[in-house]
Amino acid sequence: MSQLERFFYINKTIIEEGKVTTRQVVEKFEISNRQVMRDFDYLRDNLAAPLAYDSKQKGYIYTGEFSMVTNTNERMLVLNAIFKSLAESQGIMSVVTEMVTQGLDSGLDQDYKSLMDKIVFITPIQDWPDYAVFNEICSAMKQNERMTMHYQNGRGETTVRHIEPLRLVNYSGRWYLLAFDKKHKALRIFHLSRILNIHPIVGDYFHSSYPDTELDAFIHGGYGIFMGNEIIDVTFQILGNAVHTVSTQTWHKNQKVVHLQQDGQEILEVTVPVANMQEILSKVLSFGCSARPVAPPEFVERWNDNVLRMASLIPSQ
Repeated sequence: MSQLERFFYINKTIIEEGKVTTRQVVEKFEISNRQVMRDFDYLRDNLAAPLAYDSKQKGYIYTGEFSMVTNTNERMLVLNAIFKSLAESQGIMSVVTEMVTQGLDSGLDQDYKSLMDKIVFITPIQDWPDYAVFNEICSAMKQNERMTMHYQNGRGETTVRHIEPLRLVNYSGRWYLLAFDKKHKALRIFHLSRILNIHPIVGDYFHSSYPDTELDAFIHGGYGIFMGNEIIDVTFQILGNAVHTVSTQTWHKNQKVVHLQQDGQEILEVTVPVANMQEILSKVLSFGCSARPVAPPEFVERWNDNVLRMASLIPSQ
């Protein structure tokens, strides 16, 4: 039994019974009293658990509010379902999936383990990378080595890029490379499936001028994969039956959602930060007449332009 499983057991027992004894942990996991005390010390010192011995209850209690993770069993079931789905779609060897699954289910209560095969995760889009390309990039990132690649953009044009690879990012099932583009002297995002070939520039090492915090902000700052340092807020409204669909979705961790009423109709007004309007525009347009733009003016103008161009494609009667 893993230490993590013992932590979950100790936490659960205190929450449900008000205390936990060393004997309970010893008998449950067949370990020594010394090991149990080391677990208690770790919970106090590393996880900041307010754990103390109560002589009246003859056991260990929490002297303040503490929770390792709420709904732990449910979260672990979801994580396991996601991993199994992705592993099966990639044909990963069963021995590998079994090893990882054992680690994931170590935090599950025994009565929850029977549910592992009953929680199913299905993802409609998975753009798996060329693992030879993936390997080249990983190797270069480990060495902080610059790379040369032939890249085909969305218009089918091929260019040669000299880059400093910084992060591999999976967004919405697709893989991207975040790198510093030497020619443009700026961060750029490249779709891995459009990389025709890539290789390191042997011996050409770099020291990134971007701290991890800045890269994290660049990646997570705005909605979608179109990343950048300049973030603007885009606001739109969702109408009709789509309200119930969007109200349960999180498009960005910093989104703002306001419920409105207009002429007896429920409206959802959503504001999300974006670095590039194209992806959010496509998403809002996908809702058809159940969505309309609000701000900024540029977003409204681009939405109107797209709607008019689509209307012009309708055959005349």
